Amino acid sequence: VLAALGVPDGASGRHDGGAGAPGSPVDLRSPAQVRRALHDVGLDLPDTRSWRLEGLAAEDGAHPALGALVAWRRAERFAVAHGYRWLDEAVRDGRLRAAWSASDGGAGRMTASAGLHNLPRELRVAVRAEPGRLLVRADLGQVEPRVLAVVSGDRALARAADADDLYSPVAARLGVARDVAKVAVLAAMYGQTSGAAGATLAAMERAYPVATTFLVDAARRGAAGEDVRTAGGRRVRVPAVEEVPVEAGAAAVDRERAARAARGRYARNAVVQGSAAELFKAWAATVRARLLASGDGEVVLCLHDELLLHVREDAAHDVAAGLARDLEAASARWCRAVARPPVRFTADVAVVERWSQAKG
Repeated sequence: VLAALGVPDGASGRHDGGAGAPGSPVDLRSPAQVRRALHDVGLDLPDTRSWRLEGLAAEDGAHPALGALVAWRRAERFAVAHGYRWLDEAVRDGRLRAAWSASDGGAGRMTASAGLHNLPRELRVAVRAEPGRLLVRADLGQVEPRVLAVVSGDRALARAADADDLYSPVAARLGVARDVAKVAVLAAMYGQTSGAAGATLAAMERAYPVATTFLVDAARRGAAGEDVRTAGGRRVRVPAVEEVPVEAGAAAVDRERAARAARGRYARNAVVQGSAAELFKAWAATVRARLLASGDGEVVLCLHDELLLHVREDAAHDVAAGLARDLEAASARWCRAVARPPVRFTADVAVVERWSQAKG
């Protein structure tokens, strides 16, 4: 990077202190210094945000400093998050160890420290089964729209969930391509109203009125500062928004309106994502109980909608085959508990030696 910026040999933008190496004319961690260095080689940029540098670096004839700087930043983020300090704190006896939370954030998902939820693929290759064992990785498929079908009681969306790929029957019902249908479903759940996402919302409202009405009601309550609840009854707190009088000025009123809209989007998604977290825990507990009874292995990681199991090699394929049955049993039990008709849930399952070998 420094060579591309014309920095003299021997200067370094990377060091242990983190605040600028003594005698170094450019600290690559300093946006102001990087911007000045880029200006010196003929690149006058308003800022050095990564998205801007990445876009410019991808253009034909881009200055070599741009690509080098983008690559350095990626390597720097990797080193900070998963460098020697991470190894010292999180890896002991050849195992990656983390602290667990059974219900984290508004969604109440299971989370873990030590960067397990965003472990780079370059490091997942190092997560491997012990001799005589294999990893079984299972990931819930399209879980949030399927959960939406349950919690809203929308039978049309529930029928779409009968398919392995929920978005295909949704696309047929909307009369659009599958990719457009996926955008429509996600836009409804996340409250996206602009661009291509917004254009599909009206079609979703016509095709799946029960589900969209459920989401709109959650958004309305969130915008009003009211708490919402998951299907299992857990309260998700929504911060209140202080009402701003018109006399405060247009800018203040706009800020209040934006804050209410943001809380509405948060509540709209929380009722789905929080309910999905409950289903996932029911599934994880069902799988764990089966493994404890059989002695075939154990759950070693719960990651968003993914389970990672460490099992005996001779039992791996039987364990994998049982995951679909566990999901069917857990989802049926959960649907009964929340007083809703059952909806089909699916999981992608792989038996691997290393975590990196599983797709997704």
